[in-house]
Amino acid sequence: MKEKLIRWPLMVLAAGTVLAPLLWQVTMALKSSGESTVGFPGTLLPKHPTFENFATAFTEIPLLRYVGNSLQIAGFGMVTNLVLATLTGYALARIPFRGRALYTTVLLATAVLPFEVILVSTLLVSRGLHLNDTLVGVVLPQAVSIVSIFVMRQAFIRIPGELGEAADMDGAGPLQVFWHIMLPSVRGSLAVIAVLGFLDSWDHFIWPLVSLSDPAKYPVNVGVQYLSGTFSADQRVISAAAIVVMLPPLLVYFLMQKQVFRGLAEGALKG
Repeated sequence: MKEKLIRWPLMVLAAGTVLAPLLWQVTMALKSSGESTVGFPGTLLPKHPTFENFATAFTEIPLLRYVGNSLQIAGFGMVTNLVLATLTGYALARIPFRGRALYTTVLLATAVLPFEVILVSTLLVSRGLHLNDTLVGVVLPQAVSIVSIFVMRQAFIRIPGELGEAADMDGAGPLQVFWHIMLPSVRGSLAVIAVLGFLDSWDHFIWPLVSLSDPAKYPVNVGVQYLSGTFSADQRVISAAAIVVMLPPLLVYFLMQKQVFRGLAEGALKG
């Protein structure tokens, strides 16, 4: 009983801390033009809710185009992260080679380095390969996440070695073992890194801003910045655009949350 008295208030406090900014954003986006964007508590909730701010956000900037660009980048990034993290994690976990432990250590150590450290060199390489100002050039420099590689490495390590040995005895080749034995055993982890890849690619801001010079190719995170200049004092329109930016990642998460939780639970149980 005492644990519940402590646990529930903490859970309510944590939920309120997370949801309060989102609720403020929604109420701000629904306020009409005559309502103040500041003040408490009288102007906290919209007196006359309206969707006019959403219509303004779509008409003042090509928001649908920006969302489409972000969907392309996030979809491509999810696929590249899924493929590269799976192959790299499998090699680090199941294929013995000289220097594997050292390579794994160095690879994981790079996870603490922010992308800004290599921003200039990456930009020079991208221009040398003529990938600047292209959506492909936006995705490739951050095509795989170190965290995703580590997740897949741990997932493949947990698979009993007897499964691979039994498949070898039955005459299965390396590709057959990988495709028919290993991948079905880590489906939960695959869902986890798929979601991570999509969310990570969707949130990119600095690199697209630097590598893209054509505003028509901007992802939505970069494109909505035009509203800050056009409506520097109108937080209603900016809040409406921000809600639109949040919807696709939330939709992906809700569609795949069962697979994600299953993958996390499998990792906890096998660990």
